[in-house]
Amino acid sequence: MKTLLSRAGFKKRSGAPIHEVMYALVLWVWLAKESIAMFARDSVQSSLGKDVLYDTLNREDLNWRRCHSHIAQKAVRALMSAGPKALVLDDSIQQRFGKKMPGVSSHFDHTTGRHVMGQQVLTLGLSCEAGFVPLDSELYISQTRAQPLTQAFQDGCSIVAKRCASAQQQTKPEMAKTMIHRALRTGIEADYLLADAWFGSKAMIRLSQEASLVAVTP
Repeated sequence: MKTLLSRAGFKKRSGAPIHEVMYALVLWVWLAKESIAMFARDSVQSSLGKDVLYDTLNREDLNWRRCHSHIAQKAVRALMSAGPKALVLDDSIQQRFGKKMPGVSSHFDHTTGRHVMGQQVLTLGLSCEAGFVPLDSELYISQTRAQPLTQAFQDGCSIVAKRCASAQQQTKPEMAKTMIHRALRTGIEADYLLADAWFGSKAMIRLSQEASLVAVTP
């Protein structure tokens, strides 16, 4: 993990080494604690208090996508077996509650048949008989009832600021195209592209043909 974080440009600003902070954040997710504050109080050493964890999550200079990509490539090499492989596109809605929630918008939830306020996550993964590895993801914010950020970025050209702009300006097909090209450039190989029928547009079919993928939709 230390090597992968170093390749992704993750460096500590002060205090605990960055790999220890990242390990603690992974544990927070795995243990499904309600908040970082509760996790820091009950689960980690005093040297990794909630302020350290929050500060890391709020840093605008950390390239989380690059870190994710390095980990995913290592997982693919370890997990993928011979046989057919498929890139899988899927979107899910993370509903958010609260009167003032910046960065959320209205989305139609097909599982409940109603519109909800939250964020939509578009995920690209690689699937084979041995398992599934998530490769990339994008946050999608629609134009419907979109809530603006309450605080401006410290650096408008930072990695986080650019990803936030992309979440608001790009369509989901545009995001999917970018993620697929990015995965292929890293050496990921696949035979099929699986997605919901919503993605069965001419542009997506053309993309699959250009990438030598067989498009499959339900």
